[in-house]
Amino acid sequence: MIVMKKTGIFILAVILCWGCDWFDGDDPVFDYNKKTAKVIDTNNSFGLELFRVINAREQSANLMMSPTSVSLALGMAYNGAEGTTREAFENVLEYEGLTRDEVNEITLDLINTLVTNSKGNLLEIANSIWYRNGFPVYDAFIEMNRTYFSAEVEALDFSNPKAIETINKWVADKTHDKIRKVINELSPESMMVLINALYFNCLWETEFDPDATKTEMFYNEDQSRYGEVEMMTTEATFNYASTEDFTAVELPYKSGKFSMRLFLPAYGSSVNDLIDQLDGATWNSWLEAFAEHDDVQVILPKFKFEYERSIGNDLADMGLGIAFTDAADFSGISDIDLLISEVIHKTYIDVNEEGTEAAAVTAVVFDITSVGPSGPIVLRLDRPFLFTITENSSNAIMFAGKLGAPEYD
Repeated sequence: MIVMKKTGIFILAVILCWGCDWFDGDDPVFDYNKKTAKVIDTNNSFGLELFRVINAREQSANLMMSPTSVSLALGMAYNGAEGTTREAFENVLEYEGLTRDEVNEITLDLINTLVTNSKGNLLEIANSIWYRNGFPVYDAFIEMNRTYFSAEVEALDFSNPKAIETINKWVADKTHDKIRKVINELSPESMMVLINALYFNCLWETEFDPDATKTEMFYNEDQSRYGEVEMMTTEATFNYASTEDFTAVELPYKSGKFSMRLFLPAYGSSVNDLIDQLDGATWNSWLEAFAEHDDVQVILPKFKFEYERSIGNDLADMGLGIAFTDAADFSGISDIDLLISEVIHKTYIDVNEEGTEAAAVTAVVFDITSVGPSGPIVLRLDRPFLFTITENSSNAIMFAGKLGAPEYD
């Protein structure tokens, strides 16, 4: 019997299988060339690094993030970044050598490839831009994100609590009520929120027989007992890998467009040890270790959980710090100075005998900087006012008065 360990069942939250050998359906297949392959590799590398950083800080038993959701939300923000802020985005997202138009065009192709609703597969991607009534947003920024991200755009009265309800209702709708809230409050400085929502619901190619599901013991990493859980069983021809660090299996979903890979650490090792190794090159080497094997039995616990984290500090420590400071340059969005105040990431997953349902939401909140709006300051003294006359070296007030009826003879 395969023994799974407690410290989180390691599921690569990309959930998406690039160039998967199982795929033979009619859905769009991503057209690889040198530049598109680079974007895929860099998105994976970025997502894995973020996953590794979060895991090192959380040490949670259950943790899941969506690199795709985070990348798409940041991609919309990147379209408004300029100067050194744009350079920071390109360094962190590893877009060096690509123009912004190239990144956007490849992202559009990728979204069109991922989105599907056929043969037991459903993947939906939605993007939106919400901004405060009266806040000036450049048309070019809006149109760029409408064109490449199909972003829905709406101005709201952020001072009205119903604005938060409207945003969260959109999130709930786009995730089929699996994630119902991502924004808890909007400060007076909040001017814009960019949101990506991703919903995934796919049936297994080889489903687990519900009659074979049994209550069995689940163990902690130190081999102590965690407790009894529902364990599902299936047996079929699967892609399988075995290395000195792990044994793994690839479970395809209907038509093979998507797969879940499960990695069981070697005895004496831990799931955190595996995650610590993860980067783009390691991930690619792990994929190469898979080969088709007949009669592979998989015993997998049913599981369902939600996860939430504010990942702003994680992104800042990865090199995007300038975007969260007064030095941020988002002059591609507005002539008002902005910074990112928060990046919120929420996920949900349900794995059962029939398949997998998962959702992810990433919200990027923009505030005005402490510098305030650019342009001239206007003080119109057209109502009664107070005045003083002081001695500047001592700040002693020599005269104080008010003017409510200005007359001059």
